[in-house]
Amino acid sequence: MDNEEAQRQKEITAYLDRIEELEDGSATAVFLFEEEEDEFREFVLPADFLPEDANEGDYLTIKIEIRNEE
Repeated sequence: MDNEEAQRQKEITAYLDRIEELEDGSATAVFLFEEEEDEFREFVLPADFLPEDANEGDYLTIKIEIRNEE
């Protein structure tokens, strides 16, 4: 991967802490990732973004990439 490509994407490994069912019937996936030793940041995504076989306690890689649609 060249430097320019590395600047346009980021991958993080996050721990799938829990899946919470909501009143409207949808669900959210609550992730934790370690910022510093013993300091964690929490973030939430809709659970339907998860792979079908993902379970609480799994570690998942999340890739964020800038794409130019032409």
